[in-house]
Amino acid sequence: MPVALSQALVARGIEKRYPGVQALAGVDLEVDAREIHALLGENGAGKSTLMKIIAGAVVPDAGELLIEGHPVPFGSPEAARRAGIGIVYQELSLVPSLTVEENVLLGRWPGGMGLVDWSALQQEARRHLEVVGLHASPTVLVRALPMAERQLVEIAKALSLQPRVLLLDEPTSALSEPEARRLFDIIRELARSGVAVIYVSHRLAEVMEIADRVTVLRDGRVVARRRTAEVDEAELARLLVGREVQGPTGPGQGSHRALGPTVLRVSGLVVPPRLGPVDLELRAGEIVSVFGLVGSGRSELARALFGLEPIRQGTIEIDGRPATIASPTVAIERGLGYVAPDRRLGIVHQLSVAGNISLASLGRLGRGPVIDAGAETALARRYVAELDVRIDDPRRPAGELSGGNQQKVILGRWMCAGARILILDDATRGIDVGAKEEVFRLVRRLAEEGTAVLYGTSEIGEARAIGDRVVVMSAGRVAAIFDPTVSEEAIMTAAGGVRG
Repeated sequence: MPVALSQALVARGIEKRYPGVQALAGVDLEVDAREIHALLGENGAGKSTLMKIIAGAVVPDAGELLIEGHPVPFGSPEAARRAGIGIVYQELSLVPSLTVEENVLLGRWPGGMGLVDWSALQQEARRHLEVVGLHASPTVLVRALPMAERQLVEIAKALSLQPRVLLLDEPTSALSEPEARRLFDIIRELARSGVAVIYVSHRLAEVMEIADRVTVLRDGRVVARRRTAEVDEAELARLLVGREVQGPTGPGQGSHRALGPTVLRVSGLVVPPRLGPVDLELRAGEIVSVFGLVGSGRSELARALFGLEPIRQGTIEIDGRPATIASPTVAIERGLGYVAPDRRLGIVHQLSVAGNISLASLGRLGRGPVIDAGAETALARRYVAELDVRIDDPRRPAGELSGGNQQKVILGRWMCAGARILILDDATRGIDVGAKEEVFRLVRRLAEEGTAVLYGTSEIGEARAIGDRVVVMSAGRVAAIFDPTVSEEAIMTAAGGVRG
């Protein structure tokens, strides 16, 4: 079959099978030059597998790939780059121990005779960083950056390749609204210049705003192709999950719960250079949303409370008693649980689902170093069933799960451990609308059972929908505390540092 002159990318009959899973079953995808084409589907639908195949990171069992009519061999990231394919992975591919500038031009450092021209490297990297609006020093180590700034480095790295086909897998998942707007401007400009963009996102509003066409995958097959002008968000959600979806659309849905005594009190908490001083209280059965843009200190607060950031000054009280939380081990002993925005920090991919669920409860499953495997599996089966984790055997590696199911496993870990204070930091980052719905339902259920929940998020709609109160952070401090019925404009104004 001939390829139309306007088609930048054609993928035909792409198949990929993993043990027990048909990830892709004969998928066709066509993307035109100057087009922004959204690829949608639930976690596990096959989107990321297809993206990795196109980028040369995964070899399919069958199919072919053409870029501007020319075949591209599978299984070679270098061949994909030479063909003009650039990709921003959802799970970032940066090297944390290298600097920002070294990551942006990774593998392409200027110089000769075995020497690097560091001045040219910094100048070139700075140019690409300015395009994405990142003002961090090019010489800082990537591991020192918060997740949102790492995301911008990853995007700058992809753009530095000057791709003809750009694959974006959840590029705004860690970005604030202003940063996402900046990225949209960049994507539109790239499309106008002739680049074909394949855009994966679970945020349907932004898909409607930026995409020209949509292809929907379900269970490894294409179930729909639409022009965005012909559908709305509700229709896209139905196509994604095959049923009506009830999301957290209204503010203050959980505010009818009876709340218990204060279980967590933070006073004058300081973690240089990004946080503090912060005062905060949390009651049993309460969900407090913590909303903040990049650099607001929201993630630093979550990490400090779980013993992942050293606290310079201030006090923490748990159940009215002073608590020094110097490490995650101490935090767990004090009844705290933590869900990070990057699932790689919470899930041990090679460990079984059962092992991941029991990770914070090993003392209950044996003596010393010996774990009762039977008891561990039985415990895991209980939470797999209770949370509807989609895996046939909890003894299988957790890395085989979709993102949404991995988040449920992490939540199951803290349920298993009996955590009374649960700290979530962008827990729905990069998961689909159906999985989000399940996470919201689970969080509310935990609150109804008396768990105190600190729910950090970069999405205003989530903050208003799930919180009994909305704490807004800006420049490392609490800028305002609102009832969840407050307007989005008021929240964003406070988040921007404007005080009424």
